[in-house]
Amino acid sequence: MIRKIFNRLSFKVFLISFIVQFLSGFLICFILYSKTPEMMYSPRDELDDLVEMLEHSPRSKGGMLIDDYIERTGVDIAIYVQEDYVNGTYNAPVKTIGKRSLKSVEDVNKANDKLDENGYFGTYGIRFTDDDTDYMLQYYDYGEKHNLIPRALAGSYKQIILILTLISLVSSLIYAYLFARPVRQLSLVSKKMADMDFDARCETGRRDEIGDLARNLNQMSATLDQKINELEDEITRVKELESQKEMFFAAASHELKTPVTVLEGHIRGMIEGIEPYEDHDTYLAKSLRTVKQMEALINEILTASKMQSSDDMEMTQVDMGEILGTKLRESEDLFLIRNINVNKNIESGLMFQGNAELTALAIGAFISNAVFYSKEDSEIDIESIREGDKVITSIRNKGAHIDDRDLPHLFEPFYRSDASRNSRTGGSGLGLYIANLIITKQGGTASLTNEEEGVLAKIILPST
Repeated sequence: MIRKIFNRLSFKVFLISFIVQFLSGFLICFILYSKTPEMMYSPRDELDDLVEMLEHSPRSKGGMLIDDYIERTGVDIAIYVQEDYVNGTYNAPVKTIGKRSLKSVEDVNKANDKLDENGYFGTYGIRFTDDDTDYMLQYYDYGEKHNLIPRALAGSYKQIILILTLISLVSSLIYAYLFARPVRQLSLVSKKMADMDFDARCETGRRDEIGDLARNLNQMSATLDQKINELEDEITRVKELESQKEMFFAAASHELKTPVTVLEGHIRGMIEGIEPYEDHDTYLAKSLRTVKQMEALINEILTASKMQSSDDMEMTQVDMGEILGTKLRESEDLFLIRNINVNKNIESGLMFQGNAELTALAIGAFISNAVFYSKEDSEIDIESIREGDKVITSIRNKGAHIDDRDLPHLFEPFYRSDASRNSRTGGSGLGLYIANLIITKQGGTASLTNEEEGVLAKIILPST
């Protein structure tokens, strides 16, 4: 995160301008300091001011003023009670005024010894606002002189640094903002373009190079948006055409296996004179009905193809029991041909909100798969019950098994397990995909799992 901030152009502009302005301020201060003549002063020059301030201060504040003066100038100060000092009854300094003042006779003697021919000694009479006692201020100036310029700078360097920092900071922020704002706007617009958002525009009236770049970026965004929309529309149209074409031929080859097998059985039986197919009138009529079923299946497949490319589905109250009953009657000949026994357990009143025709198509796909992937002379258990707010339909073909590698892919379009790649059951791989699509669009779920007894297909729909 820190490295990213350091790499920003606005930060670099801010940092460079801040450093330049800050150093320029210090350079100006240094030149003024070096070119200003020395102004020497003696600490005794401030004593009159100190005495005047003490006259207008309470005793406690007076001690603080005395301490500050001693610290700044190096002058020693001793405070006496004036009456005691004049009478000579008590010559020890007062110890309770100030922390840096001389506190003992020994300290005063040392200060006297320290004086030389350049030193100064003197006294002032003082009084505090909250104390009627007359005091005497005795000072010991050792003759040191100071330049006013360094002293002034030493006392104000914190303020100078603060002022320089604030001025440099504010001016650098303004400069960085004015310089980097148009670049930052261009960056934001280009990022949105990279995220395929072409509605963003660079709003600028600049007539310089940045303005030219912004206008070129706006033009490129508009052109890309137009071309991509045209390309997406064309891709969508082509995909829809290809999907409808593939869905029809592939799904038809899968879904028409059942009626074709039934029709083949009828015709072969009549040709070979096998009972009960000797009754041609009866089985020709059945064959015609089977052809009608094939026609109906084709219409259903076309309906499913349209549904796949649209989210709209006509929904009504549907009875799962009626759908199962109809599909089982339509598959009776198929059960007979493969000699499969069907065990039924279907409750009444299994109502749900859905599309009857499409649900029948899905149920038919699961029943057809159960028949074709079951061994001859086997059993299929079909159960449909209500559990709470759900209608649960189970189709179990005993003795069958699906390879574990195939289970996760059975509802994928065009997927076919190796077991189905034979002349008897070769499918398009769209039957279960369409069936699962129908169930999920009605708010339900479909699954295929292996059990000890066989393969279980479970369809769950919300009941009403």
